[in-house]
Amino acid sequence: MRRQNAVSRRHRAPRTRPASSARTERLRTGSRERCGGKVNRPYVQRGKPVVGVFQRCQSDCSPAGCRRGHTWTFMVELSDLSGQRRQVKKGGFVTGKDAAGARADVIRKHREGLLPQDAGITVAVWLRQWLVSQEEVRGLRDGTIVDYRRHIESYWIPKIGNVKLVDLRPQHVTNALRSIKQEREEQINKAKELKARYEAEAARADEERKRAGRKRPVKPKRVRVPRRFGPATALRAHATLRAALNAAMRAEKLSRNVAALADRPRETRRKVKPWKPEQLGAWLDAIAGERLYPLYHLGAFAGLRRGELCGVSWDDVDLDAGHIIVAWQITGISYRKAKVAEKQGQAVSYRVRPKTSDGEDRTVDLDAVTILVLRAWRRQQAKERLALGRAYRNRENLVFTRADGTPLDPDQVYKTFKRLARRHGLPDVALHHLRHGSASLQIEGGVDIAVISKRLGHSKISLTSDTYGHLIGTVGKSAAEAAAAVVPRRKTG
Repeated sequence: MRRQNAVSRRHRAPRTRPASSARTERLRTGSRERCGGKVNRPYVQRGKPVVGVFQRCQSDCSPAGCRRGHTWTFMVELSDLSGQRRQVKKGGFVTGKDAAGARADVIRKHREGLLPQDAGITVAVWLRQWLVSQEEVRGLRDGTIVDYRRHIESYWIPKIGNVKLVDLRPQHVTNALRSIKQEREEQINKAKELKARYEAEAARADEERKRAGRKRPVKPKRVRVPRRFGPATALRAHATLRAALNAAMRAEKLSRNVAALADRPRETRRKVKPWKPEQLGAWLDAIAGERLYPLYHLGAFAGLRRGELCGVSWDDVDLDAGHIIVAWQITGISYRKAKVAEKQGQAVSYRVRPKTSDGEDRTVDLDAVTILVLRAWRRQQAKERLALGRAYRNRENLVFTRADGTPLDPDQVYKTFKRLARRHGLPDVALHHLRHGSASLQIEGGVDIAVISKRLGHSKISLTSDTYGHLIGTVGKSAAEAAAAVVPRRKTG
């Protein structure tokens, strides 16, 4: 049966489609021209055809002028310094005059060096190329590269990575920032709902255990709640994109930086609220017996950053003169990289240079109490060195170490600070707030803002005044009285 059907299909007459009147006419007249053939009709201006500007018309359009609304296209051949040629072509123009103007604009930009050299590269490809150059050519710090990579891979590539670099517009950047913020808020809400559900389940299980006579409580499942994509985070991510597009302009891949033209959050600096002097004093007295007490004491009164506290060496401390030279730091990233290298049998330094060039090799004077604290700590460290002998491993002569002389993990220093603060009922703040507290103490002591900025290693005095200006308080009143006292006046009353 199947073979008979195949045979019958073989001898079946072929199907024919009804021919249109135009196609029937061409078949009748014997015309060899293909149906729907296209011709390039040039744009004529002042009786002369304009080179490279044409209209894609049907072959049967009237030579006098197309009335079908076909758009205009321009094409131009360009060459670079090496003699390599490339073609730029664009269509969709309503009039031939518009296409001719656009072609002239492309030629002008090419002569001025403003025309992008690679029109096919996407944002994702360029951002990753740029990141490699920042790491391998410019040699930026590890922390900066980590931030750049997080911004690129987590924010920009998922949102605008598939857009061609030359097609990127300010609205793309604006929409991406808005979308990231909305998605992050949704993630936070879902995480909070899940956390509340797990806590309720743990509470019900706890009640059942209590009824069964069991005392050990049930801990709820841990749920990580994402951090908000706030204005500060958005501005840092935006700065990364802006820097990458600036590099694209220098490489002649873009004619303008669209990130600089996009809408972004208003820059607002959060007002810091360090501990009050009486809170700080009570806390330092309470933790005087802790191993890291000298480190926290130095941070509170000298204003050093966490990494600088972990990386300071006795070689840079002069207790007789009463000052420290801040030359190195140990960051979380440098610590982890050094630990990995040590496991591989390599002898590397845990320390890297400070965050900014202004913070590098700066001299910080010490008060008398801090000098006494550091002297006592040095004596304790010497006892530990004698007790361990050759097992003591403080190769870089660090001030603050573990009992065996190995460097401190900055992340562990932070966690210990948080634990000690909670234990003594103090407001939950970051370790960096000891640095803020040092600045506030100097402001209350009447120290000039320029001196404070220099001690903290800020790149600009404006950064110091913007961060701590609200802490001036009664110092402003004292300054007003001091200024008035300078001017001699006749006594009245």
